[in-house]
This record gives sequence, C-alpha cells and structure tokens, in this order.
Amino acid sequence: MFNRRYARKEAWLRRKCEEQLRGIEISDPYAVDEICHQLAVKRGRPLHLHELPDPGGVNAPCGLVVSFESGDHIFHVAAVSERHRAQIVRHELAHLLLGHTSENASVVESLLSVMPQGVDASAVLTALGRTSYDSEAEYDAELAASSLGELFEELAHSGRAPGRSGAVTRLDDALAHPRRNRRS
Repeated sequence: MFNRRYARKEAWLRRKCEEQLRGIEISDPYAVDEICHQLAVKRGRPLHLHELPDPGGVNAPCGLVVSFESGDHIFHVAAVSERHRAQIVRHELAHLLLGHTSENASVVESLLSVMPQGVDASAVLTALGRTSYDSEAEYDAELAASSLGELFEELAHSGRAPGRSGAVTRLDDALAHPRRNRRS
C-alpha cells in the first residue's frame, strides 16, 4: 500500500515538473544558472541565484527560496560541490514549480535572519528554506528535486543530436568512453 501511494505521489510530482519544464532547452544538467535563466524566461518572472553566507549550525538552511513582487531569489550555501549545489537549487526550484508557499510567519522570520543584510522582510511574499523534511512541502520538494535531476539529464541529452531517437542517444551515451561519461 505505502509503496503504491509513494509511487503515485512521485509520478504526480514528476508530471507536474514536466509540465512546468515544457519548452526548456539546456545543455548541461548541472548548469543550474542556465536552467534558472530558461525558467525565468518561460515563467516571465526574474529568477536569481545567490550564494548564502555559511550561517553555521546544524539546523541552518543550506538553501532558501524567497519571492518578492519583483521576482524570485534562490540562495544556496557557497561551500558545496557543484553536484550538491545543483541538488539544493533543484529543491528550491521544486518549491517554485509546485507552488509552495510559506507555512508560518515565525519560519519566514527565522529564515530571513540568515539572509544577507539589506533584505526588506516586509517585502517578502513567501520564503521557504531547506533545513529538514518534517513537512509535506519539504518532502515533496526533495522528491521533486530528484525528478528534476532526471528531467534535466533528459533535457540535456535530448538536444545532443537532433533527429536521433531517444533509444539511439541513450545507447550512444552508454557506449561512450567511460571517463567522459563519469559524473563527479
């Protein structure tokens, strides 16, 4: 029972993300700057990436998404690998794509306390932070972030050789030189 419900939820989240990504073209699944730019254009709303100063502490967020009337801002900790950075950004993108909003004012206030100086808290429409997965929204965002990783991989490979079927492209990728095909 649990496995079917989990699988249905995962399939639903993936479909919702696929709908939001329709028409996006990317060259590298880890090029989150490029992905954010493409999504900003598609959504008609600015989307900015920023490094978050290391706030320290076990419960400090490693990522935040903060929305203002003028656009959305994703913050991620600076001291991470490119792969980890991509996962953090995908998690925050998932919040945007799934339409998540802030759960309560005290959470928003605590998240804004770790942001760089000069952010006007009164102008924030919504703020979500990646600290734990206790809420359904955080759990869904992390699950969707994994689906986004797969979708970005497919998008990056789909444009590799126009006119070739997906099966031919996957076979070509599988038989490519192993060092070139490795991910760090």
